[in-house]
Order: sequence, then C-alpha cells, then structure tokens
Amino acid sequence: MGWNGLERNKLDFILTDLLPVELSELFSFKEFYDFLNQKENQKILTKIVEETKKNKAVNNKKIFEGGWDTQPLKYSILKGSNSLRRMSIVQPLSAVNLYIFIETYQKDVLSYFEKEHCFSLRYHKKSSDLYYKGKSDRAVNYFHHQAKRAGKLGIQQMGTFFKTVPFESINSFTGSLKWRMSNFHYSYYAKIDYKSCFDSIYTHAFKWIIERNVIDSKKADHSSLFITIDRILQNINGKSSNGLIVGPEFSRMIAEILLQHIDKKVKLSLAKENIIQNRDFAAYRYVDDIFIFGKSQDIVDKIIDTFACVGQEYLLQLNELKIFKGETPCLPKEWLAKTRNVSDVLNNWFYSKQEYIKQSDDEKHVVKKDFVFIDRIKDDITVVIKTHESDKRTIVSYLLSTIFNNVSRKKEGCTLFGSSGHGRPLMLLDMAFFIYAFCPSYEQTRKLISIIVYINNELNFKKDAVAKKKLKNLINRYSFVFTNGNVFDLIDWFAFLFEYGITLDIKIEEVIIQKACQLNDPIVWANLLLYSKYNDTFFNEMKTKIEITIQSELEKITDKSKMLNKEFWFVLIFHNCPYISPPVIAKIDSIIQGIKPAITSVKPSDRAINLVYSFLQKKEVDGTKPGNSFFNWSGEKGMGDKITYRTYQRTIFKKYNKKNGFYTSLD
Repeated sequence: MGWNGLERNKLDFILTDLLPVELSELFSFKEFYDFLNQKENQKILTKIVEETKKNKAVNNKKIFEGGWDTQPLKYSILKGSNSLRRMSIVQPLSAVNLYIFIETYQKDVLSYFEKEHCFSLRYHKKSSDLYYKGKSDRAVNYFHHQAKRAGKLGIQQMGTFFKTVPFESINSFTGSLKWRMSNFHYSYYAKIDYKSCFDSIYTHAFKWIIERNVIDSKKADHSSLFITIDRILQNINGKSSNGLIVGPEFSRMIAEILLQHIDKKVKLSLAKENIIQNRDFAAYRYVDDIFIFGKSQDIVDKIIDTFACVGQEYLLQLNELKIFKGETPCLPKEWLAKTRNVSDVLNNWFYSKQEYIKQSDDEKHVVKKDFVFIDRIKDDITVVIKTHESDKRTIVSYLLSTIFNNVSRKKEGCTLFGSSGHGRPLMLLDMAFFIYAFCPSYEQTRKLISIIVYINNELNFKKDAVAKKKLKNLINRYSFVFTNGNVFDLIDWFAFLFEYGITLDIKIEEVIIQKACQLNDPIVWANLLLYSKYNDTFFNEMKTKIEITIQSELEKITDKSKMLNKEFWFVLIFHNCPYISPPVIAKIDSIIQGIKPAITSVKPSDRAINLVYSFLQKKEVDGTKPGNSFFNWSGEKGMGDKITYRTYQRTIFKKYNKKNGFYTSLD
C-alpha cells in the first residue's frame, strides 16, 4: 500500500509540541495519548472541540474559563555553559486544553504568522508532509509495527506537529545564502536579544496587541485569539500571568505571535523615518535572537534603539550585556577553528567510508588500530576549552558529535572494532567521557549513552563480565560528574545504569540522594527508586524515604482545585507504582477520587478532567494498575537503544523512503 490518502493524527500535537525535549526517558504522554485515541474518548474530545468552535463563532462565552487551572512541574537544566534554565512539564489536563485550543484556533494562528513574519526566521506553518496515520486500519497497524521495531514511540520528542520555516536552526541560517549576501550588501552588523524572553512575557501583553492596535477590545472580550491566549497561558501555569512556561514547542509558537507583532511595529516605526527594509537594512529574528545588518552604524544603532523602545511597551528588555556590534563580514568565533583542528584529529581515528569499503571483508573495521597520543589530545582539548570557557558547551557538543557521528556508522551495518579486544573501545569511551565531563548537559548525556550503546553491540557490556567491569570502572572514574553536575541533565543515566547492571560508588549515591532531597522532584525520586533495585537493602531504604516524602506532599494538597497544587505531580508519577505500600497507594487513590467531576456536569473542563480521572483509574485484567502510565514502572527494556534512536534521528515525520525496514527522512 502506498502513502496516498494518509493523514496525520491530530492528537499527535500532545506528543510533539507539549513536552520538553529535555525530559526523563521514563516519563511520557504516550499511554495517555493512546487512551485519548480510543474511540469513545475521541468522541468526547470531538464534541468538546465542536462546542468550543461554536462558542468562538458566536462570541458569547469566555472560552477555556473555569476548571482548567493546573500547575506544571518545573525543573532546571543547564543553560549555556554555567547557568540554569527553568523548564516545565504541563499536566495532562493542560495537554487536553492546549489540544482543543489548537484545534479551534489553528487557522487563526497560522494565518497570523503568514501575514506578519517580516523579520522572523522561524515561524509555524501547516505541515503537508508530516503524515503517518492511515485512514484504513491496515495502514495504522503497519506503521505502528514499524515504529515498534525502531523503539518506543516514534512521535514524542521526535519532531513538531507544524513545519517551522524558513529555517529550523540558527546554524542553518548563518550558513545560508541569505546570511552571506547580507554580509556583502551591508557594511555594519549587530546581534541583540531579549533578556530572559520567555520569563519576561506577561500574558496580558497579548491583550495589548488588540488594545494598542486601535481596535475596540470590548468587541473581542470573549473569543479573540489574543484574549484566549492570555487565558490558556494562565490555565497551564498555575494561574500566573507572569512568564511563559519554557520547554514545549507550543510556547515558542505563542511567543512568536507577540514577537512578530513587535517586529511589525519596529518596521513601521523605522519606515516613518525613511529607514526601509531591504534598502537601508536587513533584520532577522530567530525566536528572541535578532540579527541586524545596516548601511551605516547610525542605522544599526537606530534599529537597536527602536527594538528596545517597542519591546519595553510589552515589558521585554534587551540584554545590554549581550549586544554585539561590528563591521561585516561577520567572522566565525575564534573557538571554531581551534575546535575543528581537534575534531580533525579525532576524525583521523576512524576510517572514512571509502577507506572502509576498500578493506577486506573478513577484517573490516571503522576504528583504526594506529597508536594514538591520548594525553596530547586531552591536553589540546583542555587548552581549547580553558581558552574559550564561555563556549565550552558548544565545544563539547562539537567534539562529542565527532565521535558519535563516526560510531553511529554501526547503524549502517559497519563493524567498529573487529577483533581488537577491549582496549581500543575503552580508549574511545575514555576520550568521550573526558570531553563530556567538561560540560555534562542533557543532550551530551544522551549522546554519550548512545556512543556506549553502539559499542555495546560489539562488546556486550550487559553479559560480558570483563567488559562490564571495565565500563563500570570507567564510569566511576568520571563519577565526579554526578556529584558536580545538575541532576536533571544526568537523569537518563539512572535508568541506563539500572538496565546495564552498573552501580555507582556508595559515596556518590549519597551525594545524589542529598541532591534529590533538596529538589524533591517526583520524577527524580522515581528514577532513583528504579536504580536502587540492584540491592534489596538500598531499595527498601529508598522506598521508605520516598513513601514518607509522598505522604508529606499529599498532605499539602487542598480539597479545592487539587490539580492546581504542585504536589499533585506525586499522584501522576506514583499512582501506578508497584513498589509503594498499600496505605500510600490508598492515599493516592483518595486524591484521584477527589478530582472526579459530578456526573451531571456538562462543563468542557469537567469532561476533560473526567478523561484524566478515567486514565488514572485504568486497571489491568488482574485488577492492578498498568506498569506504564505517565511514568514507566514496568522497566524499560532497551532504554539505551531508544535514547540512541532519538539521538540519531531527531525527526522521523518528514516524507519517507522505506529503508532497512523503517521509514527514514528524505532530508
């Protein structure tokens, strides 16, 4: 069967755009998504969407008001090289809220982007090539079978529901013809950005788009796109009007609406002073990063001042410490050339694809067996990172990607080491750990785990006792990463170590537990509980500590608006935990019972809450809760393989060719 007539499942939006990429592998909306896809639940959602669209059309009710309020789970990951960024996971009720919003306002949002993108390098557009679900059961089952072979859920954290145009990254822009021609056409250049952009966006600022655009806002009180945005942003963020939650792609989409409005006002203000786009200047904005080219320094300065003035009207401030000005052409940063030199040395450890093909069939291998000056290379890496401390995150990413890209040729069927024993693989892993230790961010954690998984396909760290011991010694050599690093950037290590049967030193574990106590995050506790299963005594100690924590947190949940309490996240994570004692489970169940709406209620929010309630009350045939809910307590087999799959192929939903049993991107 061909792909003609296939269409994207609209509920995919819940998986693709509402969760951060930087998330524990064991947390997912996948089971909730499957639940909502059941026929009877789809009917409920469809009915709510239809009613919402009618209310929008007649403009006689405030849409999404009352009963939708929830509290996101907030956590921090590494931002840049040394600071932290606050991230958020929306509650399942909020996921339903946002799905209904998109279903109702999709045309309004995309039409706005199409008309207003005067400076934008990244805005959302309806995607005609992100198809996966067929209209016949046969097509659906066939795809699900293929996705299962590739790993858990081919949708979540793999792409976005909408297409982002004209550029998917800043790097693709700075390597483009548009960038290079701007350097030729204009003599001066500047780069600016908004300070703490998402945190600074005030939800009422979306109302100001109407009020300050000479439109009578009273006529749009109920269902205006901008007023509705103000309402839902508060719904999903604990009723707070200060700041946009950071993490979901949805937040980038909503921020883009306000930022495009500011762009338009800047362009009109400059035109009034006879400073014309594409004649006197060119401006490009990628989310909150703004690149300016001008015929003169005065023009560039005027544009910066205009962005500052218009931004202040909406409570956005330029980051004065990060304003950069110069003459064109813009030169690459100094760290890049030096890092490329080190990267070339690392690349030289591997045979090229052409060299690999020329080897005899019985002894083909990717990794060379030449003598390598390990200490010299480590010294060179140290010098580059120390010299360019502020860019160390990018340097680490660049160098670790050099190793990852070569090792990932295993996916193409190549042999990495041949009959070289343990020495060569462990040397390579040691270099990867050495690089990683300078900046153990979330994405580099997953990259390093992926490198181990590819090598495991030949050494078998799980079953080969000698190989496992060597890997364990290597991990413990760099275990200072766990004591010095940020827990959420390291979160996937715990499930990985549990899967591979590798343990950390007891003193390191004690430090991690101290950090977990300070964070008191249910997802961190859940990961550590699974990790602790390698030893009964340790596991029972962890279980007792976590049960005390859960009971203490549940006591804080008020009777009214239970989902508006941050402690409700302990219910979402542990409601199906098979290790928690019956009294604690009973307390969790009582909280779940407390969110059940009245049977007679027809409010859209109550019907949506009832979906969440019904999902939390799901039972297996034997009467137990399913092992996999929002958190996967059943234990993820091949978890490292799934991380590797996502690291290798960040996006699978773009027109496919069938290759090696799966549909791979033509891009």
